[in-house]
Amino acid sequence: MQEFRKRFTGEAVSIPGLPEWESELLCARGIDSAEKAEKFLHPALEDLLDPMRMAGMDRALRLIRMAIRRGDRILVYGDYDVDGICAVTVLLETLLEEGARASFRIPARHTEGYGLNEKAVREIAEEYQLLITVDCGIANVKEVRLAKELGMTVIVTDHHEIPEELPPADAILDPLLGDYPFRRLCGAGVALKICQAMQGMAGAEKRLEVAALATVADIVPLTEENRIIVREGMLRMEHTERPGLRAMMENAGIAFPMHADDIAFRLGPRLNAAGRLEEAGQGVRLLMTRDPGEAREIADHLEENNRKRQQTESAILTEAMELFPRQVDLRKDRVIILEGEGWNTGLIGLAAGRLCERYHHPAIVLSRQGDSAVGSCRSIPGVNIWQMLNRCGDLLIRFGGHEQAAGLTIAAERIPELRKRLNEAVRAECRDSCFLPVKEYDSCLSLGQVTLETIRDLEALEPTGCGNPAPVFLCRDAGVQEARRVGRDRSHLKLTLLEGGELRDGIGFGLGSAADRMLRRADVLFRPVRNEFGGRVSPQLQVQAIRPAAGQAEAGGKENPEGFFLDCLQEMSLLSAKEEEQSPAEAGLRPEHLLKERLERVDPSREALGEIYRRLKTFRGDSLEALAEEAGAPEEQILFALTAFAQLGLVRWEREPFRAEMLPAARRTDLEQSPAVRYIRQLRQEA
Repeated sequence: MQEFRKRFTGEAVSIPGLPEWESELLCARGIDSAEKAEKFLHPALEDLLDPMRMAGMDRALRLIRMAIRRGDRILVYGDYDVDGICAVTVLLETLLEEGARASFRIPARHTEGYGLNEKAVREIAEEYQLLITVDCGIANVKEVRLAKELGMTVIVTDHHEIPEELPPADAILDPLLGDYPFRRLCGAGVALKICQAMQGMAGAEKRLEVAALATVADIVPLTEENRIIVREGMLRMEHTERPGLRAMMENAGIAFPMHADDIAFRLGPRLNAAGRLEEAGQGVRLLMTRDPGEAREIADHLEENNRKRQQTESAILTEAMELFPRQVDLRKDRVIILEGEGWNTGLIGLAAGRLCERYHHPAIVLSRQGDSAVGSCRSIPGVNIWQMLNRCGDLLIRFGGHEQAAGLTIAAERIPELRKRLNEAVRAECRDSCFLPVKEYDSCLSLGQVTLETIRDLEALEPTGCGNPAPVFLCRDAGVQEARRVGRDRSHLKLTLLEGGELRDGIGFGLGSAADRMLRRADVLFRPVRNEFGGRVSPQLQVQAIRPAAGQAEAGGKENPEGFFLDCLQEMSLLSAKEEEQSPAEAGLRPEHLLKERLERVDPSREALGEIYRRLKTFRGDSLEALAEEAGAPEEQILFALTAFAQLGLVRWEREPFRAEMLPAARRTDLEQSPAVRYIRQLRQEA
């Protein structure tokens, strides 16, 4: 059950020199003039903002330079994820080049947790005079106060949400403070601005690969400054002088020119493996070393850790799915909260992400450790998980994060109350439409326009990702010439489509079940990609979603809510027909709770359906609306009845243009034979 929604619904401005579909793509990204298009398509280093515009930068630089002149010892304290590792690398390299007596510390994820902690602060104060946090610290009021009491100067550099009370640091850098023009830098991006302020563009250029790695991995918007950092950083990765980065790219099988997805799905997880299973300092040493032998040793060790991470993550997810039916009811819950005993706290965020993606609900995975639990959260558009946790802040020992991702620690005894209050907060403040799985697309594109030239033009939009999604196109009403399962486990979809006299092949990863639906005509969302096979290069569709073509759209390209409701009915029918094949967890994910008001207008009784059937026999109108008016029933009831009648072989009908044909009934029909009727009646019984 998926809605196809156009990303940009306004009127696209025609940008000179660009085809209509490309103008529409850029308008969807806020690019509505030739000047803006030039800056977006050809980002340049000189467009990076002046770092001195960031609030607190001037004071931070004075404190750092004073510490270097005095010979003070400086400690860079970071986070254990990719962003923290990269932020430490960027700032530490800069300080060492400036002659500082500097070192670094990253807390152990499993024993210390995120951010500063009292034990670490006391240990640091015994040896260091200046403490600089990167990618953390903005919420550590108590710990920063302690550091000051112990005689240290403290500079906090962070990019996370600003709490109600700021820590009493000597300087604070966070793009969310003050009026810095671009507010979505990652932690390493903030560190890069310090480098730029201290060493100019020449210093920043040397660290662009590292900042690019962090910017993609931390899922901040790839727009404005971030777009420049990532694009320029990726260009430099092919010829990087960092042997550690080179070794990691070799292990990951990176081919050039590289894409942001290579960082997100290949490099990021390998670097993250350092802090997830062992200690994140390995990642800093990998990025900073100039010794090829040491680089190869660390990279290979992280490769093995990444394999272990995949196995452990899979085991956690399997166990979480077994717990799902006992701990979650998606007909009532707006947040998935799963708790397990002793799960690896370095991997629960990955499990939360998988659950969030699979069920299109915010997901929190909690690992109980004695009397407390550590949790990791992932969310969906429209549900700011940080704000929702803030509503329950009195229940939590600590929490922090972003709109889409957060972490927390809670006393185990308070987990039931968190379930109750967090669900209440989300239900009260977030629209139900947020929970409808939506696939967005940028523009319609005919199969004839899917050419190698189009694919080359699309490469100008790289890097794509958060804030600048990879372009997705819609092809309407294509003839399905072939649809079959492929792959070792037959989970993928191989397609051949015909539209406008043009044939194109397509591949849909993880969409193998669509082959079982035997579609004749389909609406397809896809990304145009190159397919290289047997020395031949051809355009191919990388299919993102597929649905039956009939009844999906109205003239003018607007999405049809009745068509979508019909999709939901068909989805319910499939679930009912195959209910014995559903695992307990999958059976919990059903569409009815997302369409509660509309389903309340459906009456599955023999009397109500019989009345519509009798009206159909004499109906001479030409629209669904006219039939609803004549029958004195809501359109949802008409759609439901027509769906049931078609399933029983009583009626053949089409949505656009509306047509209904009565079919001869061989014998008295049992309405329970309709999956749609059976499904709705079962819902009413359960209620």
